[in-house]
Amino acid sequence: IRVNHPDSVDTHALFMAAVEGMVGAADPHSYVLPATRLVPAKEKELREGRLQPVPVRFSYVGGSPVVSSVAPGSEASRMDILPGDELVAVDGKPVAAESAEELDISLAGARGSTVALTLERRRVDGSLARLERTVKREKRADDASAVPTAFMLDGETGYVRVTTFESARAGDDLHRALGTLEGKGMQRLVLDLRDNGGGSVAEAAQVAGEFLPTGSVVYTSEGRKEDVAKTVKVERSAWRSERRYPIVLLVNDGTASASELVAGALQDHDRALIVGRPTFGKSLIMRGFPLTDGSVIMLVVGHLKTPCGRVIQRQYQGMTRRDYYRLAGEERDVAGRPSCKTDAGRTVYGGGGIYPDVVLPEHVAAPLWMAKVQEADLPLKWIGGYVSATPDAFTTPEALAAKPMLPAQAIADFRAFAARQGVAIPEGAEVDARLQRALVLGVAAVKWGEAGFYRVEAAMDPEVTAAVKEFPRAGTLLGGS
Repeated sequence: IRVNHPDSVDTHALFMAAVEGMVGAADPHSYVLPATRLVPAKEKELREGRLQPVPVRFSYVGGSPVVSSVAPGSEASRMDILPGDELVAVDGKPVAAESAEELDISLAGARGSTVALTLERRRVDGSLARLERTVKREKRADDASAVPTAFMLDGETGYVRVTTFESARAGDDLHRALGTLEGKGMQRLVLDLRDNGGGSVAEAAQVAGEFLPTGSVVYTSEGRKEDVAKTVKVERSAWRSERRYPIVLLVNDGTASASELVAGALQDHDRALIVGRPTFGKSLIMRGFPLTDGSVIMLVVGHLKTPCGRVIQRQYQGMTRRDYYRLAGEERDVAGRPSCKTDAGRTVYGGGGIYPDVVLPEHVAAPLWMAKVQEADLPLKWIGGYVSATPDAFTTPEALAAKPMLPAQAIADFRAFAARQGVAIPEGAEVDARLQRALVLGVAAVKWGEAGFYRVEAAMDPEVTAAVKEFPRAGTLLGGS
């Protein structure tokens, strides 16, 4: 190229392009952090906790950043930012970052400050919508509880939502929540790991240890080099023995990484009944390799396995990176999957996430009118005024969860508000039900924050209802382990 190309070329830029191409061809998760685009001082501030990230995770698909998940409980999670939305601009400028890590660093800023994200979404009718979302940089996971809510669904059933394993206190947060619920008479548990994108495998091992006997294998790892291979087992520390009540564990395609290790360990040891959708299928060991110019290759060096030997990582060989992410949410049946036996002899399947014991129906895409309502952020714009005008209408999250409905007049008022914004909402009972759910959850979030939001959401969530119905089977599973 240097000898024949008519233009003057930067040989280092060519070399780095070749390196990035090789690393990108290895798998969908390895990447290069080029020194030329990193701001070392900003990266250092982010690592030290002086800067805050945005609560939105991105993956690069076909060279473009797309939303892979939104942190549960964050303000962004209530702003209609959905997996698959493509980020096209930041504060009105084109996206310069070329990897998810680099994008995280560039989006970070002072706590409580905001950044304007321009997103594009393909609607169900094929049309393209452009969304403007002003996202607040929120506190780091280490500052927030990994268990935003824990409460009794009824006199014997506890519900705990674990939103992340990035917090160094995730295991302790869960331990305290379980103790509180046990003090209220909990005899069975719904453990919700939906949309938990993972984090620390050490915290995952501690969480699994709440329910497994000392010495139980939580996961194993393997790679080309010996130092990657290890077996992690439950080590009893702050508590004397594992908890022994039935557990139904909820998962979906947003359950990934460390949270998949928890689900896999409890399933392999017949300790929990897994209910929901097949999980994402990402469980890898990454390691950084510095280059002489200050760039870093972040390379996959190993895979993690469940106790009986299932590889959690979804297959990525033989497909494009775009297809790898596009197919993440699709149901994958057990045909052709590698399998192994649980402690009690049940057959469970690997080769791409954790396959539930009870598979729930896939979510149906929102109708076009609802998509437009959410894209225009109409519920959030309306709810603040409604809550202010009716200060005595909602007393506690428990009261709203017991009767999660707004008055008919409120629904009518919202229809009129939407019409003034140029969005026509059709009539009908099914439409009213969708509006009720969106607006009730909005009220809970505005009144009581994420704890209230999750409390009311659980009462309205058909998947939580389905999970509770599976306790007879979960109890049988426990008795046979």
